[in-house]
Amino acid sequence: MFCDLRDSTDILLNFEQGMYRNNSDSQEQEFTYDKFILDVHKTSYEYLYLGHNKTHTEIYGDGLMAIFPEDNTKYILENIYRLTGRMRVYNESTDAGVTRPNIDVGFGITVGDIALVYYYLDQRNHPIGIGVHEAARIEGMSKFYDARILISESFFNSAEVYIKGDARFSWRFIDRVRLKNFREPVALYELLVDNDPRFDKKMNSIPYYSEAYDLFCKREWVAAKALFLKVYRDFGLGIGRVMADRCDQLSQHPPASDWDGVWDLKDK
Repeated sequence: MFCDLRDSTDILLNFEQGMYRNNSDSQEQEFTYDKFILDVHKTSYEYLYLGHNKTHTEIYGDGLMAIFPEDNTKYILENIYRLTGRMRVYNESTDAGVTRPNIDVGFGITVGDIALVYYYLDQRNHPIGIGVHEAARIEGMSKFYDARILISESFFNSAEVYIKGDARFSWRFIDRVRLKNFREPVALYELLVDNDPRFDKKMNSIPYYSEAYDLFCKREWVAAKALFLKVYRDFGLGIGRVMADRCDQLSQHPPASDWDGVWDLKDK
């Protein structure tokens, strides 16, 4: 799992430009970027790297990588639910967006082989393996697809029983893609949690998106685009705009006759 604070560079620049200064007469100490990053870790990451002795975690600035044993799917889901709930509480407090930024964290999760290699330079184990790269790529695309928790088909399959058996969770299909520098395609899903402010919108959009994607795979670009735009305009989901633009590209430059609907992603 990779977790990363979105728009962190813009947030830092906003702090440097004084956007989050306390303009009241209060003697309260100024809220700083350092304090905000600490809030990010306490709100969104703390349980992942403190709550389980079998979890390997690495912190990098405003992000986190966590590696779990393969039998810990339920633990992963429970912690995702807990930390997304805490993030929502933080963002709905009265001073969020005024004297401090909102927290917007994206997640990328997959299942893959990982090895821990000991580095004598810092006397620590560090993870290597295809699973690390795949999870990082998936997290990197979560904002592009306007998804909070983007997961691979392999993780979805391992978590499906828990997701379907718990009313707090659901899912929506996103896309079939080839991640940058990967040969094999992967199906991407968004893990939905009912503490997401847009949970109902995402759930209600599923029939329209599914129909649009079916038309997309049948090369019916005009009809698919109309439904993707409905997802964008009626439900406010950015993935509709992404897919509508893709329909335009394919209309102008049709793929080969054996095209299977898989899209090659160029970005990390």
